[in-house]
Amino acid sequence: MNAFAWIEDKWRLLCEKTEPARNFMRKFWREMKHVLHVTWTYIYRLRSVFLAIVLGLAAVWVMLWCSPRLPDSVGIHLLSNGEFFLLVPKQIALLGSLAVTATCILLMLCTKKPLYPWLVGVFSLVLPFFFLLTNLYPC
Repeated sequence: MNAFAWIEDKWRLLCEKTEPARNFMRKFWREMKHVLHVTWTYIYRLRSVFLAIVLGLAAVWVMLWCSPRLPDSVGIHLLSNGEFFLLVPKQIALLGSLAVTATCILLMLCTKKPLYPWLVGVFSLVLPFFFLLTNLYPC
């Protein structure tokens, strides 16, 4: 018996001993692949709901953060002479930006491509910060 035949014989014995473990791992990975596929499918199908939850919570947090920092009447559209074109109550300004975000969330839940309204909703989160910036530090 030469060295190659001896190595081949040992390899065959090793394969026979490890066959149940290899079959178990094959079956385990096949089932894990199925579980991961099903999980990812549901996450993908519910992506608009997940994005809407994050956007809604962020909008409420921004509104609650900006509410005590804004003055009682918020100026909108700063003119070149340093005065505002329109003064509205603080609650209307904050609820208006929250309404824009809520409209974006509604559009997200009604469309097949929720990323576009979500991006508009993310940009609408900047509105209260712009109100804060223009009303506390006018030019």
